Amino acid sequence: AELKLLEEAIIPVCKSLVEKNPQTGNLGSLSKVFLSRTKELKISAECQNHLLIWQAHNALFIICCLLKVFISQMSEEELQLHFTYEDKA
Repeated sequence: AELKLLEEAIIPVCKSLVEKNPQTGNLGSLSKVFLSRTKELKISAECQNHLLIWQAHNALFIICCLLKVFISQMSEEELQLHFTYEDKA
């Protein structure tokens, strides 16, 4: 029940990120950070580095919430645009 309340509370923030993501590429950046952290998770667990595990868990939770909003609000073509962001600079 608490998870559902949290997800509902962050929907406005997720919607804002969804709207700005084509210009910012923040979802891709967050995904890259998460993937880089997953390479270190096994070592962190062995060393009991709970900070890294906590950060990876939170990043995955944010990605999950964002994807729920993305999938519920856009077509497959629009989704593809969000995942193929290229820096214009």
